[in-house]
Amino acid sequence: MKKKTKIILSVLALLVILFIALPALSPVVFTAASEKGAIRHELYKKGYPYQSYFAILQKQKEDNNELGNLYYVNWLDWKDGTGETAHLCYSKKTSEGEYKVSCGTGP
Repeated sequence: MKKKTKIILSVLALLVILFIALPALSPVVFTAASEKGAIRHELYKKGYPYQSYFAILQKQKEDNNELGNLYYVNWLDWKDGTGETAHLCYSKKTSEGEYKVSCGTGP
């Protein structure tokens, strides 16, 4: 084989291995140490390991002292009939370096 073909095959094999390893890496990459990480970890716990990487998180200006910071989370929910599901998530710091998340579909 030519050197260029070997390089292309190596890169493709590495991408396939990385794609397969994404679900196993989610708990390590996304922890409750940050607001966005806690939200992504919540998606992982609900059974959406790939969506936890690709969800779009938008912090809203309205904050609630009782519930925490509000995030608009848009991701592909393959279990839902409509597909794309928007969630509202509150992320509140509970202790040093840890955030608690509560999510819902909103009003």
